[in-house]
Amino acid sequence: MVSVKIECPCGQHYAFDVEPVNGRMAAAVACPVCGADGTEAANAIIGSKLPPPFTRPPARTEGAGLFPTAPPVKTVSGVEPQPPHQVRPQARILGLVDRDTAETEARAKISWGDSRDDVTKYLMLQGFSAPEAQALVADLFKERLAALRVKGMRKIVVGCLAMCAPIFAWGAMAHIGIISAKLLGASVLVALWGIWELLNGIIMLVAPKMESGDLAD
Repeated sequence: MVSVKIECPCGQHYAFDVEPVNGRMAAAVACPVCGADGTEAANAIIGSKLPPPFTRPPARTEGAGLFPTAPPVKTVSGVEPQPPHQVRPQARILGLVDRDTAETEARAKISWGDSRDDVTKYLMLQGFSAPEAQALVADLFKERLAALRVKGMRKIVVGCLAMCAPIFAWGAMAHIGIISAKLLGASVLVALWGIWELLNGIIMLVAPKMESGDLAD
């Protein structure tokens, strides 16, 4: 089983355990809030966590080395060219992923609260130079900070509207001439939830680092 953690562009986090089929999701997955497709992001995360597939080495022929080389070729001047550099081992064998997948995984790590240093080290292990990793992490943290502030503003607006629920309910009941204690009580609960949303929104707007890791510059 592989644990997959995804952050939707709408700001919603969702996680699940999955048994990959051929290194990919067996079925499509979507955000539980906005319904956006998260299958490709899940496949990228699965690809970064699964071990590389076993490949059988080429058969060794009698009298030949495991990696036979072509006979030396002489140039017109009679000087043999230098042998080519050895082929770099496959990135999958070293547990590496491509740059786009590494960036996706780094963004997920930030959204789940990993520190700036941890994400920088992860990118450097994936082949990024130190300046590249630090610059990318700084951009990703700024992106996350902006997303949290937008989400905080949305919570503030929703909370303020919910806090007005008792006023709306009382006005509606006064208009029809019927006062319902149950309806009024339900509107009070909605208002209390609105206060909670308002406070969360203010925290996300003013101090987003309390919501997602170390976002301080």
